Amino acid sequence: MTEFTVVSLNLRGVHDSWLRREPLVVHGLAEIHPDIICLQEAATWCLQARWLGWRLSRATGYRYHAVQARKRGWRGILEGVAILSRHPLVEHRALGLGAEGRVALRAGVRVEGCPLVVGNAHLDHHSSSGDARQRQAQALVRWLENARVPALPAGDLNDVPGSPALQTFAGPFRSAHEGVELVGTAPAWDRHRVIDYILVGEGVEVIDAGTCLDAPIAGRWPSDHIGLWARLRTSPQEA
Repeated sequence: MTEFTVVSLNLRGVHDSWLRREPLVVHGLAEIHPDIICLQEAATWCLQARWLGWRLSRATGYRYHAVQARKRGWRGILEGVAILSRHPLVEHRALGLGAEGRVALRAGVRVEGCPLVVGNAHLDHHSSSGDARQRQAQALVRWLENARVPALPAGDLNDVPGSPALQTFAGPFRSAHEGVELVGTAPAWDRHRVIDYILVGEGVEVIDAGTCLDAPIAGRWPSDHIGLWARLRTSPQEA
């Protein structure tokens, strides 16, 4: 059996004085020593995810590999989603999700001989009815369900538990934070909505889960979302 830790965090790009927030993010992540990190709103123009991976490598002694998918269209100049891993990345690909140029990123990761597929997504923010998010969730589930190894979707899904979008994930996936009291994940300083998730599929056992980067330091928040972490376990199998 192989154990590993996954973190998901909406970085908020370089907004709100990133150079002052960056040390807080690095410190908070380094305390956890995560194996895999899913980042949303990672600035593309300055290679924010790769820079963060380098800083985290220096802080932990592990080498973090980074892959990123840009949003489609002109928004891709600004941001996208990224996955950092201190284990080999076998392959990665992006999936266009339509509304707002949103994309999902899928990466094959081999953790101590155990193959996994990690999905990272940032779903539509503007659809008040949730229809666009539900369509995006359906596309993401179809994309990950065909993996022949355990799959882990994560990200800022911009919708609450029980919504049509989240119900789309039910069945093939479940929340790693079931049984964990989460008041909310955003905004960080007034948490009243859970919209960030780490989900796990068949073949993955949840050992423990919680939140991180969930308090200000010297009056400054690491991000406008709190982070989520989950300690997971899986078994070696054929890819």
